[in-house]
Amino acid sequence: MAALLLLTGLIGLPSPSLSAGARDGRELVVAMASLQNETFLPWNGGGNRKFYLDTIYEYLVYLDPVTDALVPGLAERWEMSADGRSYTFWIRPGIPFHDGWGEVTAADVKYAVERMIGPRSIAGPSSALRKMIRDVTTPSPNVVVITLNTPDIEFIRGYIVNANQLSIVSKTYIETVGDQKANAHPIGSGPFTLAERKRGLNITLRVADAARPHWRIGRPSMDTIVFKSVPEEATRIAMLYTGEADLAPVNYDSLSAVRRAGLSIHLFKDSWSPVVRLGGLVETLPGFYNPKVPWAKKKVRQALNYAIDKEAILKHIFHGLGRVASSDFPADEWRNVEVYPYDPTKARKLLQEAGYPDGFDITLKTFITVPGAELPIVAEAVALYWQAVGIRVNIVPVDWNSLRAASTTGNATDYVWTHRGLSFPSPLTGLQAGFSPASVFASYANEQTGQWLERIGTELDPARRRLLIHDMGQFLRDEAAAVFIVIAHDPWASGPRITRWPFIRYQVTNIDQITLSDGRAP
Repeated sequence: MAALLLLTGLIGLPSPSLSAGARDGRELVVAMASLQNETFLPWNGGGNRKFYLDTIYEYLVYLDPVTDALVPGLAERWEMSADGRSYTFWIRPGIPFHDGWGEVTAADVKYAVERMIGPRSIAGPSSALRKMIRDVTTPSPNVVVITLNTPDIEFIRGYIVNANQLSIVSKTYIETVGDQKANAHPIGSGPFTLAERKRGLNITLRVADAARPHWRIGRPSMDTIVFKSVPEEATRIAMLYTGEADLAPVNYDSLSAVRRAGLSIHLFKDSWSPVVRLGGLVETLPGFYNPKVPWAKKKVRQALNYAIDKEAILKHIFHGLGRVASSDFPADEWRNVEVYPYDPTKARKLLQEAGYPDGFDITLKTFITVPGAELPIVAEAVALYWQAVGIRVNIVPVDWNSLRAASTTGNATDYVWTHRGLSFPSPLTGLQAGFSPASVFASYANEQTGQWLERIGTELDPARRRLLIHDMGQFLRDEAAAVFIVIAHDPWASGPRITRWPFIRYQVTNIDQITLSDGRAP
């Protein structure tokens, strides 16, 4: 609402103009709702840091923003074994790390993979990769072989590409200076390097080598990228309008006013899903299962879904930009899985059958992230619908880092929380993170989910694999493994200086490839 009131005053003014570029024609300013962990090693934080990490580090393989096809990165080519258990990558020669720390070799790739699956790694894919990867070998300086415990024909699409977190670091540098110094001054092979960080305020990046074009993207359009922490929606939009910022995430309530103000909208379609995850449902990990919570019963979980008018949430909170969800995260294979209809009468009946005719008390924790600024509002809507069927809700605002720590250590077994499922190029990646019996990031896991994942992972026929993914989605829906809400498009807004942004729909990526109207095209 504050953003709308502020924009009401702006709409009567002339449209934003390129005069804002006088700030610095080769500086890109991104106003972020949060700077997230503000850590700089691939394994010491979550994937929501990718907007700055992906300018510093690079990946073996990339996704084409238009076709979604696999594109060579640090690996100039690759090969899968006939049984889907082994992947060989040929590393592109002559790619330099920053600050003279040598060239990228197979040893760096091996080191990056082993740190990602190491016991101290807290990155999203770490648990799944620990289970999947048997070993990593380097038969020659420019060849690396990753061998899996079980086949996975989409291992590259699921874990190696730039939609995930397995970026490549300099082994020599980190082993020489140690993790603490390497985190303070990250060394990669990407087009930008860290120039300054003011904790909680901004992260400033500069072109790594201004003397020559970058091997992968050419000459960046900007010399400097500044990510600023701007939690207030109205302030971010005002900065876009006045030219103090060029790019920012925006909330759904602001979209029509943003357009009227002459700003551009970029939609990451089907990129995330607000969802309520249920604590204490991981039966396979000691300390992660709590059979005493009401939602340990399937009928209660189903009631929690039937009680919510998700069409209304989609219309009023997300302004229709998405669809009602039948799944924990976006996947094309689940488009025809039936959604839970709004049926409060059935919800009350199921609660009675489960032994809770008078409802029960429940704690619902919520936080703000990107995407996910709407999660507290979603929590309020969910609470109202649950209260209407007799469930007494206590909403507790928290920060994501503390909730993440609690949920991955078995300390979130007696409450539920709003979360956001992200889109993955391979749905198996999300399934392994959220439902694998061995994943500390799982919110629902048992022997059945493990069997489903085993069948999907070992299936080498793409058509049968897609069918199995569909069927597992139907199983998770019937089990009410979470409270599914909507599949949403993620909106960002930009000022007039940005003329091109070739992002992929899965993540906020390729910011280093933005073209500024008064800058140099890549």
